[in-house]
Amino acid sequence: MMASICISWINILVVNLNNELQMMGVNYGQVADNLPSNDAAVNLIKSLGAGWVKIYNSDAGTLTALAKTGLEVVIGMSNDEIPSLAASSAAADEWIVANVVAYVPATNITVILVGNELFADPTNSNIWPQLVPAIQNLQASLTSHGLSSIKLSTACEFNILTSSFPPSAGVFNSQIAVPVLKPLLEFLDKTSSYLYINIYPYFAWADDPSSIPLNYAVFASLAATLTEGQYSYTSLLEAQIDAVYYAMEALGYKNVRIALSESGWPTAGGTGANIRNAEAYNNNLVTYILSGKGTPKRPRVFIPTYIFALFNEDLKPGPATEQHWGLLYPNGSAVYPISLAGGSSPGDPSFPLPSPDGTGSNSDLPPGSPDACGDRESVLPLSATFLGMLFDLRI
Repeated sequence: MMASICISWINILVVNLNNELQMMGVNYGQVADNLPSNDAAVNLIKSLGAGWVKIYNSDAGTLTALAKTGLEVVIGMSNDEIPSLAASSAAADEWIVANVVAYVPATNITVILVGNELFADPTNSNIWPQLVPAIQNLQASLTSHGLSSIKLSTACEFNILTSSFPPSAGVFNSQIAVPVLKPLLEFLDKTSSYLYINIYPYFAWADDPSSIPLNYAVFASLAATLTEGQYSYTSLLEAQIDAVYYAMEALGYKNVRIALSESGWPTAGGTGANIRNAEAYNNNLVTYILSGKGTPKRPRVFIPTYIFALFNEDLKPGPATEQHWGLLYPNGSAVYPISLAGGSSPGDPSFPLPSPDGTGSNSDLPPGSPDACGDRESVLPLSATFLGMLFDLRI
């Protein structure tokens, strides 16, 4: 029997004045050998209160399990699939027939992400100019099948920006800005789609914890930590998002919206990677996103967001943190209490923070232990030393 999950079981959908659903999503990765069945995983996704789920492929078993669940589904594909889709409209149509037409409308596929972090690997540079042609061919196929409501985009890594501090200095990598991102943004603008981007304040903070306040990184700052002109920032994520907005505006696109295809905080394997910090970040992220407050530069503009990730995935390669991003253990129990239908308020003292070097981490404590779910201390206050170092802030 699965261990009990210390979360809310009520799924609340918020609708803004533009009749846009405001809910949270989760990334359902499966790079592991100990995960529950697709059907069980889908039930866990719903129990978390998620309204959206994002997968990294178009796996038949997963898409079948997601049928008639009420969940909106984002599907993806590997970067290696892009060239053939760019080269042939027939190949793009075959892909749509096999991976979309075969499952809708029972499975509510709403977005297709063409590639994932394509620009992170320079060895993929030959694929970069093929991205938009592939998207265009897929769009033509969707239209021919009466599925033009399904949006297309790609999931970009945050380091497509070569500068992000201060936010107004946000600028895209010159290698891709005009030849790739400008036509991509033109397509997104015309089709009312989003630029999907993976943003992790954890990495910026972990690279420079002596200069970036931990409270600022996990939405627990009670006052403005960064001010630039008329804009004041109480969280690092807001500043990072606004840097992307500035970069898009520099290419002439002021109206393209952003979706966070990945964001989260690890519970083990690195500096400050522990349960308390992850609990604080992800709960406060939920509250921030569902508030609909937007960013200082684009207030009251909702940002669709997918937390990374549903499960800890034991076969993920890379740094030690890679296997410890899950909201749930593989047995279905919660790593820490969270509801994607609504989290605690940013700065809520129910989410204390360990010291920046990770001392006091409870990442190895099982759910339900006194230190994992109770006996909380106060959130660390911002110090004058931290505030004095803001001019060297790296985001």
